[in-house]
Amino acid sequence: MGHAATSHSNRDKDIASIHSNLNSFSALADNNAYEYLTLLFAPHVTTDYTSLFGGEAVTQKREVLMQNWAAFLPGFDKTFHYLGNPSINRKEDIAFANVPFTASHWLGHDGFWQVSGIYHFTFRKIEGQWLITSVTLEKREEVGSRDILAIAPENAKDRLADLQQLKNDTLVH
Repeated sequence: MGHAATSHSNRDKDIASIHSNLNSFSALADNNAYEYLTLLFAPHVTTDYTSLFGGEAVTQKREVLMQNWAAFLPGFDKTFHYLGNPSINRKEDIAFANVPFTASHWLGHDGFWQVSGIYHFTFRKIEGQWLITSVTLEKREEVGSRDILAIAPENAKDRLADLQQLKNDTLVH
């Protein structure tokens, strides 16, 4: 196989890895699988939700990000982060992916909140792995009530403990 074919093959492999990480990002978050979700991120990651919540972008250790998400997302009865087809641009060991998304959150009988827009991801190839170094949420539309956002953290700790117990019971049997 010639050099051009090898380069093309490696580029396809890199793009496939980025696609896989994007798909895993939403699926793992929706399934509260933070021990696996953390593996998609660089050791330090910047998250920017300013278009949704105001404030400023935050750079933190990936473990802290996972702790924050674990203290929030399990508090909903169900979440579903739908990701559309990404636009990926890669140069060397940096890649940018813009992905349309709709994030739906349900809580209780009538609690519902949904935000749609574009996620802007930055990836860096670190030790052969394409890891997320930043995520920016660009809000385009929002429906439902933000009231459930204040209730979810109250439920999260107990629900995460229940999920962990279920996982442990499943592994034992």
